[in-house]
Amino acid sequence: MRQILKIVVNPVMFVVCYVVLMTPTYFLPYMGSNSLLLTAAASGASGQVYPLFLIHLAFLVGLAVIAWARGSLIHKNWLVALPIAAGLFDMLPFLSLIPMVPTILHLATIILGVKEERTATAS
Repeated sequence: MRQILKIVVNPVMFVVCYVVLMTPTYFLPYMGSNSLLLTAAASGASGQVYPLFLIHLAFLVGLAVIAWARGSLIHKNWLVALPIAAGLFDMLPFLSLIPMVPTILHLATIILGVKEERTATAS
């Protein structure tokens, strides 16, 4: 866990890591990773969870971990809620039909994760 904290200390590295983990979440749905029908068919046929679903879920968990680490460093512990909400809108059957919500939540995470709070100084 300390390695993740060391990586996200730098705002540029936070953005790079976040974008690298975020990018597959836009391509995996085209292969059916968030399809309820494919997941049910794979589960029924083989008794296992659809592998692309697990890969997609792993990338979303990675985004939440990075946002949690960055949020704890910049005293915005609520930052982790944004990628979790994006994941819900990305993976839940009816919420995934609403366009652009995950993108907006990911952009908000990046912008708010880079912006550090300025403390007021007495002059």
